[in-house]
Amino acid sequence: MQFGRIWQQLLTGAAALATLAAAACGTAATPTTQPTATARPANTPPAATAPAAPTAVPKPTAITSARNSITLVLNEEPITLDPFLTQGGIAQSAVKDNMVDALTWQSFDDLRVVPTGATESWKQMDPDTWQFELRKGVKFHNGEAWNAQAALPSLAFQGVAANGNTSYRLTGGYKAEAVGEYTVNINCDLACPILPSGSTILNFTAPNYLASATKEDLTRNVVSFGPYKLIKWEAGVSITGEVYDGYTPGGNHKEFQKPYIRNAKWFWRNEPTVATAMVKAGEADIAWDVGVEATKALPKEMIRSGSSAEVFQFHVNTLWHPELKKKKVRLAIVHAINCKEIVETLYGGLPPCRGNFAWPGVTGATQSNTAPYEYNPTLSKQLLQEAGYDPKNKIRIMGRANRIPKLPEVYEAMQAYLKNVGITAEIGVVEPAQWRKLRECGAGQALIEVLQAQGKDPAKDKPTLADMQAALDKGGATCPQADTMENQLSLENLDYGTPANNYLNCTRPLSFICDPSPGGLQEQLAAAQAASGVERQRLMAALADRVHDDALVIPMFEPPVVYAVHSKLNWKPRFDRRVRVSTMWFSP
Repeated sequence: MQFGRIWQQLLTGAAALATLAAAACGTAATPTTQPTATARPANTPPAATAPAAPTAVPKPTAITSARNSITLVLNEEPITLDPFLTQGGIAQSAVKDNMVDALTWQSFDDLRVVPTGATESWKQMDPDTWQFELRKGVKFHNGEAWNAQAALPSLAFQGVAANGNTSYRLTGGYKAEAVGEYTVNINCDLACPILPSGSTILNFTAPNYLASATKEDLTRNVVSFGPYKLIKWEAGVSITGEVYDGYTPGGNHKEFQKPYIRNAKWFWRNEPTVATAMVKAGEADIAWDVGVEATKALPKEMIRSGSSAEVFQFHVNTLWHPELKKKKVRLAIVHAINCKEIVETLYGGLPPCRGNFAWPGVTGATQSNTAPYEYNPTLSKQLLQEAGYDPKNKIRIMGRANRIPKLPEVYEAMQAYLKNVGITAEIGVVEPAQWRKLRECGAGQALIEVLQAQGKDPAKDKPTLADMQAALDKGGATCPQADTMENQLSLENLDYGTPANNYLNCTRPLSFICDPSPGGLQEQLAAAQAASGVERQRLMAALADRVHDDALVIPMFEPPVVYAVHSKLNWKPRFDRRVRVSTMWFSP
């Protein structure tokens, strides 16, 4: 294969990795490539009803951890500790998975949506309203009481897209009201039949602290009511947490009990081999995303493997880039990339390639609209010629260095594949904070600027299709933009509505896809999000078909997640890479 030679020249040591798949299979369980325990049949939407009583085994009261402290290694430092905002990829684990309890949670064992330390139950009142009963007796880390009124400031902030909060991608817009001392109604802007499954990162900060804290305070500190509380964030070094003695368990669910291990410290090392070596030497107890090479460096009992509930992908500026807005150029790109060769060379052949944001089993995803694109450089060259491609219009491949193992090599491979068919491509690796700015300069940001120019309030005034078209016509937002940008979206709620509402939506800053034409994607979104059951599957599948057929994104593969773990640490990976330290303990 001609390009195989190019690949070998690019990636030194690739030949040594060619045998990795066999080694991985011989030394550790094969990482799963999608959720290992599916609670609902493939292509069946999540239930839109009140939660069933948790069936997870209660915390074994007889267990005592042989150690009272644990050291965890992430691959990047958090951007912020504010639980409302994007904190980084795996870096969010320190705060969002341990120092905060969200409104709801996707159970690790059977993928049901279950109550947390914040909630007791919920029910749907009408197509766009859900009522949540909050857990009594809960207090924030600073002693403030938790009740409906205390929940409102956090809910109000996260219900507005313009605030840039992370949960909005799963919940959409809404308004919250207290209808009892411990009862809150969430009134969605649109019909929201699966809101509880989207509330798993809807988080809370103590209201009085939230009202008085400066922006710097919120960046540097977190005051919530998770099982651990923040002791210190030493920027560039570590985060130290300690058990919150006032934590109120969430029923009998295993993931919402008081921790066994009192002290936790998170470090970050961007080299997987370094993180693996730390666990091997006893300097750390668990490390994320250490790559399949760890299966050769560590014994079987020190390896855990799981999935990420993601497809590694590159978002494409289909709106304003002179070449990428051409369908045939985008198709040329996806047919130019040999995904199979990438995963075989870099990841031991473990992860499957995908042709969409999702995989079969997610509502709206099918075998056909998630099928990987054929590697066909001859077709790519033909499509470029038909599109009138101009090589002077360079395409930047941008992203972070350490989101997944061997990411720089993936960038280099993409650049070489594109160069092989005549596309001018450059690589740009940025810091997480800059990456966040780049990825949030899409259609929604341009729309905000259009509304502001009209004297409207983007947080209150509903944009029209004409406003959305005006945002496209203005030539983009004033913030820096990327041409292609790596950006994974976790699909822990197993519904295509999540990527559709974030990346096909003219109102979202993350979206570089916008079709406000009559009957186009924007109008199709509302109907799909309001639907449930078989109709939701059909409408979401139509959106997923469009993404695949028009190559609106450059999808690659499902990242395998390999953990290096102390041999005495009792813990099982979740399907979505979230890690609750409160579930861990050390054997003698």
